[in-house]
Amino acid sequence: MELAHEYAHSHSEEAFNTLVSRLREKESQGELEKLSLTDSLTGLYNRRHLMGTLASEVQRSRRLRRAFSVLLADVDRFKQYNDTHGHLAGDAALVKIAEVFRKTTRQVDCVARYGGEEFVVMLLEANMATATLVAERIRARVAEQDLGEGSLTLSIGVAEYPDGGDTPEELIATADGAMYKAKSGGRNRVVVGGAVEHPQQPPQSPQPQEKKRRKREA
Repeated sequence: MELAHEYAHSHSEEAFNTLVSRLREKESQGELEKLSLTDSLTGLYNRRHLMGTLASEVQRSRRLRRAFSVLLADVDRFKQYNDTHGHLAGDAALVKIAEVFRKTTRQVDCVARYGGEEFVVMLLEANMATATLVAERIRARVAEQDLGEGSLTLSIGVAEYPDGGDTPEELIATADGAMYKAKSGGRNRVVVGGAVEHPQQPPQSPQPQEKKRRKREA
């Protein structure tokens, strides 16, 4: 009887340990998956995840014939801030700026650190007017944010699907061009990107039979 009790206790303990081990494995896998999708400094999505999400949204919006918009923001004079206050202060500033992006957008939007001091936001089912309002809100909140060692501003370019491009790369290029116009216009501003002109297919020359028919018609 005692032996049976000990065996049952040992078996249940082993089952419990196995369960705990599996839960830890799942938790570890979840953490690894999250790390592969997010930027280690800011906790925002990384560039890889952003490009995949943009590609999926282009397909969805093409199918449903709906618009969405992309913001590309660059921190003005960030190198100067880094050189003056040090890289730790620069990293702390980026974390605070990322928090502004997180709080000023919706959960359905995709906010990513694109690289260095650049951020990209994909605004789901938002037209140019809505995207410009969101961009202005982000710009204003960052400008008034106390970053510990002073303040920084953003230059933001806006592009709308499909006028600003019908691929992720074209949309980002349009937003990037608008962002550089914001820089050259004095920084700390939002500029809307223009429509992308897609090359038209040259008219095909008529087939020999069509040429004969046209001659008869003439």
